Amino acid sequence: MKKWFQKLYVSLHFSLGSAFVAVAVLTSLLLGVTTYLSVSSFIREGIRERLRDMVSVASLQVNAEQHRKLSGPKDEAGADYLGLKKGLQGIRDRLKDVRYVYTLRKNEAGKLLFVVDAEENPKDVSHIGDPVEVITPGMLAAFTPPYRTHVENAFNTDKWGTWLSSYAPFFSPEGGLEGVLGIDISAKQIVDYERHYLMIVLLLSLASFLVVGALSVLFSKRISRPLLLLESEMSRIQNFELDHTLQIESRVKEVISMKRAVDNMKNGLRSFRKYVPADLVAELITLRKEAVLGAEKREATVFFSDIEDFTAISERLTPEALAEHLAVYFEGMTKTILRNKGTIDKYIGDAIMAFWGAPSPAPEHALLACRCALQCRSFLNALAGEAARSGAPVFRTRMGINSGELIVGNMGYEERMNYTVMGDHVNLASRLEGLNKYYGTQIIISEYTYAKAKGAIEARMIDVVAVKGRKQGVILYELVSGKDDLEKGEKSFIDLFNEGMACYLDRRWSEAIRMFQETSRQKPMDKPSQMLMERCLAYASHPPPGDWNGVVELTQK
Repeated sequence: MKKWFQKLYVSLHFSLGSAFVAVAVLTSLLLGVTTYLSVSSFIREGIRERLRDMVSVASLQVNAEQHRKLSGPKDEAGADYLGLKKGLQGIRDRLKDVRYVYTLRKNEAGKLLFVVDAEENPKDVSHIGDPVEVITPGMLAAFTPPYRTHVENAFNTDKWGTWLSSYAPFFSPEGGLEGVLGIDISAKQIVDYERHYLMIVLLLSLASFLVVGALSVLFSKRISRPLLLLESEMSRIQNFELDHTLQIESRVKEVISMKRAVDNMKNGLRSFRKYVPADLVAELITLRKEAVLGAEKREATVFFSDIEDFTAISERLTPEALAEHLAVYFEGMTKTILRNKGTIDKYIGDAIMAFWGAPSPAPEHALLACRCALQCRSFLNALAGEAARSGAPVFRTRMGINSGELIVGNMGYEERMNYTVMGDHVNLASRLEGLNKYYGTQIIISEYTYAKAKGAIEARMIDVVAVKGRKQGVILYELVSGKDDLEKGEKSFIDLFNEGMACYLDRRWSEAIRMFQETSRQKPMDKPSQMLMERCLAYASHPPPGDWNGVVELTQK
C-alpha cells in the first residue's frame, strides 16, 4: 500500500485546482484570524496619528500672549479668556470626533492645572487653576524637554469618562513653554470604529473566498497547459539546447512572465559564452538581448571617484584588514550608485567609474549623478564617524562628474567584451576627480553637468580651466548640496563667492579681492577663496593681456 501510494501521481490540472481551493480556504481563515488580531491595532494607530496631526496644528492657533495673562477664575469673564475659549470651541467643532479641547500649564510647585476649557456644560467645564486629577504619561511628556507633541499609547479614565488623549506644547513669543493643548477622543467612539472596519474586512474575506473558489477550476485548466510547455522547455535548457523557439498562448500574466523569463534565460546563457566575468550575464538578461559588438553615441553622465592618499592607508594595514574595510566601502558606494539608477563600469583599484543614461535612457542623468555623489558623501561621513569610534581608516573620497555625448556600447572582440563608455567627456570626468586635490574640494562637476542639473542643486563656480589634454576651457563647479538641503548660512556664502567670481572674470580686481577676503574670513580653510584672492592681487599689479578670458591652463592630472 505504501509503495503504491508513493508511485501515485496526479494531473497538474487536479493539483492546481485542489491547491487553489485549499489556498482559498486557508487564506480566508488566516485572513479572518489575522484581521481579528491586528485590525484593532492598525486602526488605533491611524487614529493616534490623526490625533497627533490635529493637536499639532491646533496648538499653533492658541494665542500664548493672551494665555499668559490668565491667572485665576476671576479672569474667566475677561476678553482674553473668552477669546481663547471661543477659539478652542472652534477647534473642537471643526475636528470630527473630538469631544474635549482644553489647555494646561504647570505652576511653580510643579503641579498641572487647567486653564481654558472649550466645554459649555457647567457640570463638565474645568476652571482656571483647577488641578489635574489624572496625570497621564503623554501629559507629563508634553511638559518635559525637548517639548513636542505626544499621543497616549493607551486609554485613560477620569471622572468624565475613558479617552484617548493627545497633547502639544505652545510657546510664548520669547520661546519659553507657555502651556500644553489637550484634545480627547472618546474610547467608545474608537471601539465603534474598530468594529465597523473589522466587519468590512471580514465580509471582504468571505467574498474573496467565494470568488477564488469559483475561479480555481477555470484558472487551473488555463494554467496547466502552458506550464507543461514551460516544463518541456526548461528540460531543453538544462541540456543547453538553446535554439528551440517556445510558442505559448495564455492570458495569465504570470505565465507570460515565466515565458519571457525562460527566453531571457536562454539569451543570457548564449551571451555567457561571450561575456567574462559572468556577473554581466544578469544585466543582459534584464536587457532581454544577446551581447554583440557595437556602439552608439548617446548623451550621458560619467562619474569617477578615488580615495585620497590610498597608498598611505594601504601601507598602514594588513592585506586582510584592507580588504575588509574596502569591502564595506565598495558595498556602500556601489549600493548608492545602483539606488540612483547608475551603471557600474569598473573598479580600478580603489577607484570607481560609473555612468548614467545607458544602457537604459535616463533624461535626468546629470541630476541622478549629482544626487548620487551627494548621497555618497553622506555615506562617507557616516563611515568616517564609525571609523573614528572603531579606529578603522577614514576614507576621504574625491568625485568628478561630467556630462556630454559619449560612445556607448560593447567594446572588445567576439569572445570577450565589455559594456562601457568612451570619449573626451569621459576623460574630462576623470580629470575633474583629480582636480579636487588641487582645489581642496570633494565633488567637482563640469559646466555641462551643472547646466542640466542646476534647477535642483546648489553649486559654486570655482574656476575656468583647460585641463591636461584639452585646449578649450571648461567652467568648474563645486557641488555643495541639493536645492532644498543647503545648511543654514551656506547660501549667503555661495552667493558671495559666485559674485566674487563674476567680478574676477570681469577684471574688477578690487571688488573681487574684497569678496574673497570675506569668504576666506567666513571659511579660513577654503582653498578656492585663497587661490582666487591671490590671483586677483597678482592681476591687480600685473593685469593679464586683453584677450584674457579667465581660463587657467593646468598641466597636472
